[in-house]
Formats: sequence, structure tokens, C-alpha cells
Amino acid sequence: MLLRGSGEFELQAVMDTEIDSGVEHGRLLGQLVDATISREWESVANLRAQCVEVMGAEKTVDAIAVASAFNGITRIADATGIPLDSGPAESTASMRSQLAIDDFAYSEKSRKYDHATT
Repeated sequence: MLLRGSGEFELQAVMDTEIDSGVEHGRLLGQLVDATISREWESVANLRAQCVEVMGAEKTVDAIAVASAFNGITRIADATGIPLDSGPAESTASMRSQLAIDDFAYSEKSRKYDHATT
């Protein structure tokens, strides 16, 4: 899938870590995301250090900031009940189908990830 002229990427890699996404350092970034979602803070610190070593501090900060911003925007939209506009709904239909995004159950996310932080 072409993402606004950024290049060709394999979106299925979002759901399957064995697939190469085509994103530079994608596997390392994916590991950082997974550790963050799982609240494995020691792993997060180690992976963040690896990202800084491999990508540099600026790119690491940018990647974390973008991921954080998207997470926040999505949570706000979901919490307020903002529906997906028709334009983005049409342009992302194939991607959402391929990744089964429309099947996503927030109750499952809550069960899996909303546990006490330490």
C-alpha cells in the first residue's frame, strides 16, 4: 500500500511480526511498540536505547511522538464517539479489511492491557 507518497509498505506486518513491513527499522520499532503496550518497562528502556543507537535520538523521539499522538487522537475520537468520516472510510476500506481493524473489540483491548501500572 502506498501511504501518501512515502513508499510501498506491507501493512500485514502490523499483525504479523514475521513479515517485513518495508519500514526502515520496522522490526525494532515494532518491538518497542509491543513492549510499550505490554508495559514491559525494562524492555522499553532497552529497546529505546537500541533505537537511539541504530536510528539516532531525533528519529527515535519522532517515532515515539508520532505513535503517542496517534494513540491520543484515536482515544479522544473513540471516547467522544466521533465516527470515521466518509472520505477516510472509503479510502481505508481495503486496509481496514485486510487488517481486520473493523473487527477490533475495545473490550478485549481493555481485558488484555488495562491492568495496574507499577
